[in-house]
Amino acid sequence: MKRLGIAAAGAALVFLMGTAAPAQAHHGWGWYGNEGFELTGTVEDANMGGPHGQLKLRVAGELWDVILAPPGRNNRAGLQNSIVEVGMEVTARGHRWQDDTGRLEMKTERLVVGDTTYDLYPERD
Repeated sequence: MKRLGIAAAGAALVFLMGTAAPAQAHHGWGWYGNEGFELTGTVEDANMGGPHGQLKLRVAGELWDVILAPPGRNNRAGLQNSIVEVGMEVTARGHRWQDDTGRLEMKTERLVVGDTTYDLYPERD
């Protein structure tokens, strides 16, 4: 009996380690700077699917990757697939990629579409 319990605990630990690593590696806040950042541009592509929604924004001739929240969080904030369309202007507020590689990417806390602000991460002020 005791061996079975240890084996089950070991299997559970291996399973948890295997499932936690991919989630942590994908678009965590650690890759982004601490300073607030705002970006306004024209939507060239919009994908609200998982694991995170993503916009391509054209800003002053450059194409930015704007990372949104996971689909469930976007939905809770009221941000639906039909709201963001190619050609419209939006403003993303959040944090830009932190290193100096020239990577044009930001992670969004709030997305402004027209007169509506979608608060994707209300716990982050």
